[in-house]
Amino acid sequence: MKYLTLVAALAFSASAMAVNCTDCHETINVEEHTEMEATIATCNDCHDMASAHELDKEVHTPDLTIKECADCHE
Repeated sequence: MKYLTLVAALAFSASAMAVNCTDCHETINVEEHTEMEATIATCNDCHDMASAHELDKEVHTPDLTIKECADCHE
């Protein structure tokens, strides 16, 4: 039982970590997107990110900027 709890805790902590976007996607020009004042809402407008990714709505609000995204994700 003790080991099962440990494995569950490790699995949860791994799922809660930030994902590197560059594992699947090419890097974006953060400066260019910052100048355009891009947010998660505008990502969905131009790139239809919402159809491929399910984001945690508590952390990823529509007004979250690309610069703030880059703080956690590559």
